[in-house]
Amino acid sequence: MGVIDSLSAGYRYLGWRLYLLVIPVLLDLLLWFTPRLSVAPLFEQAARLYADPVLTKGMPSDVIDLIQQGLMRTGQGSNLLEVLVSSSLLHMPSLLVMLGPLSGAVIRNVAEPMTAIGLSLLFGLLGLLIGVIFIDLLAQRLPIGAAPKPVAIGDFIWAVLRHWFKLVLFVLLSVLCVIGLSIPISISATLLMLVSPALGVFMLVSVTGLLFVLYFYMYFVPAGLIMDNLGLRAAIVQSFRLVRANFWSTIGFFLVTYLINIGFVLIFDRLAIYQPFGTLAAILANAYIGTGMALALLIFYRTKLLRASGELVAGGQI
Repeated sequence: MGVIDSLSAGYRYLGWRLYLLVIPVLLDLLLWFTPRLSVAPLFEQAARLYADPVLTKGMPSDVIDLIQQGLMRTGQGSNLLEVLVSSSLLHMPSLLVMLGPLSGAVIRNVAEPMTAIGLSLLFGLLGLLIGVIFIDLLAQRLPIGAAPKPVAIGDFIWAVLRHWFKLVLFVLLSVLCVIGLSIPISISATLLMLVSPALGVFMLVSVTGLLFVLYFYMYFVPAGLIMDNLGLRAAIVQSFRLVRANFWSTIGFFLVTYLINIGFVLIFDRLAIYQPFGTLAAILANAYIGTGMALALLIFYRTKLLRASGELVAGGQI
């Protein structure tokens, strides 16, 4: 299936199965009604470091001001509870994560770095578990996928825990790879900046672009882990092969769903200011649109995989 066909099929399968919207709606209600756990004090401390002339020696003043303002804005809009929403990895829709904090929210500042790190890790693990439950529920409704469709609640819980464990390993592996790459690259970029600041910045930008490309090639790893019950290595290899074989159509799917999401968020942003009914309506509508696109991704992944398998069979390679 192409991009449009996958989106159409996703919303057909969603239909009036409104129970599939429960998890994203509850997460948005949690972000709406609970106090916001802000790490603004930590970002303010980081911004104050740039006021030290020793640490910022040689940096233009306008760049320093830009960095300080960016850190302050990031801290003011922060909420550790947003880590519960695994939107980039498991495509969990959330209006409040996209819009940021609503007016009138109660703020609880987290000023200790270790407390912020601990809460982030805890919420991150819980967010992955919630996201796996969400995707498992969606996959259960689709008549495709190599993984069995558990009917008994015990089998479903066991499948969720197994998929969650694999996904946690995938995230840990990704983080370790980024850390392993960042240390020598940071040292090399620092040494290059002593010779030529432009070369140092170019190296950092190039590495950032490379990491984004690697992330894009692992776009289908969660789908492989959950829909086909693959092992971690097999899911990574399969994702690389699928993206390589369907590079432009995968980019097309990514861009179309991103633009749809952004377009509706701009509409919901105007609706959400009319609290409480406008906000609630925007949350429900965003959950429906986002869940349909998550289903479309699973359909897009699986149909591309079936097509690739058919081509291999036709070519006599398997």
